[in-house]
Amino acid sequence: MKKLNSLMLVAVTGLSTLAAAKDVATVNGKAITEEEYKKAVDQLGPQAEMVKTNPQVRPQFLDHIIDYSLLADKAKNDKIEDTDRFKGLVETAKRDILAQLYLEKYVADQSTEPKLKEYFEKNKKKFTEKEVKAVHILFDEKQKAEAEKVLKEVLAKNDFDAMLKKYATDPNGSKGGDLNWFKPGRMVPEFEKAAFSTEKGKVYPQLVKTQFGYHIIKVADIRGGDSVKFEDKKSEVEQDIRMNAKNDLVKSLRDKAQVKVNDDTLTNMKF
Repeated sequence: MKKLNSLMLVAVTGLSTLAAAKDVATVNGKAITEEEYKKAVDQLGPQAEMVKTNPQVRPQFLDHIIDYSLLADKAKNDKIEDTDRFKGLVETAKRDILAQLYLEKYVADQSTEPKLKEYFEKNKKKFTEKEVKAVHILFDEKQKAEAEKVLKEVLAKNDFDAMLKKYATDPNGSKGGDLNWFKPGRMVPEFEKAAFSTEKGKVYPQLVKTQFGYHIIKVADIRGGDSVKFEDKKSEVEQDIRMNAKNDLVKSLRDKAQVKVNDDTLTNMKF
């Protein structure tokens, strides 16, 4: 019986030690639990990984919690909670936290596996490994007639390189030149569509109008392929859709809202 009592005492003592270990620290008798510490770390955002993966950083963050706990207690004693400034800051923080939490939820809902796959299938060309090396001759909008004349000559005589030297101000000049390698999504849509639909060594048979003017485009080289798997591009797809989801949500809310800005008041505001 004595042996059994001794074993029970050891077990209870062990449990008490285990329970105490769950408190990371105490401040004036008030515990900072392991769970509270972890929650505080999670609220750090991108910096949380530094605390999670580096035990040497954890005491520094604990010091921060302790210091601010002491300061908060002192502020309560001095009735800081009753001040207008405190109440205003709390309202601002509530607004920002609510916005952030909703945004996180919305983006997460848009980033489910099925939606990622659907987005990938609709935008597969954007994630392709195919690259094009293009050279172009650029004319401004007032030179459309001249651009058409040059294109006809290029196609008839197959002398794009000669025309490039004639009409380019320099290899990287505003009137044309080597644009080097690029993937889908790097050029304006009109230019990209023409370049990626042209065979290697060929000149696109029409003028391409963009905001920069009129382009005569030659595809000097092509590398990579169109075949791409979702699994290989999942992280890129997720990053893309998360950014788009945020922008689309905010734009949608702004479009539906009645927002009026008084520019005079904003400009002439005194602080």
